Amino acid sequence: MIHRSGPLAAALVVLWAAIGCSGDAEPPDRAGDPPPAADAALSANLDTIYAADAVDVALLEYAIGMPTRLPAGPTVLRLSNQGFEMHNLKLVDPESGDVLWETETDVNTGETRLEEIVFAPGTYWVVCDIAGHDTRGMYMTLTVEARADR
Repeated sequence: MIHRSGPLAAALVVLWAAIGCSGDAEPPDRAGDPPPAADAALSANLDTIYAADAVDVALLEYAIGMPTRLPAGPTVLRLSNQGFEMHNLKLVDPESGDVLWETETDVNTGETRLEEIVFAPGTYWVVCDIAGHDTRGMYMTLTVEARADR
């Protein structure tokens, strides 16, 4: 047996005791326990972040980063608020000014979420209208093109 003393050995003994590694107790059986709520939330967030085939939409001060052309049909948007203010997203008919689609709630700073939408061919304005964000540059024109396979 090797016996060591000094500050490093003392620190290891304190660490060993702090994490409960006395060797006498067995770890609790957690196989049947449901995951904690934090684990479930993290898992859902990772599903959102890594969703396949989603169109990335970056919400920034004061810009919307997304493609200017998309195909018509069902689409998943991955909204990511990369700014320091809350944002929203609306699709507006440029001819009538009618809001055709919008996020149900604002997108919080640092939040990433998926939004499902079915695009019809046409031209739309994409805008964040929180506190005049649109007049500061958070707007763009989106062209939705008919799919060649339909």
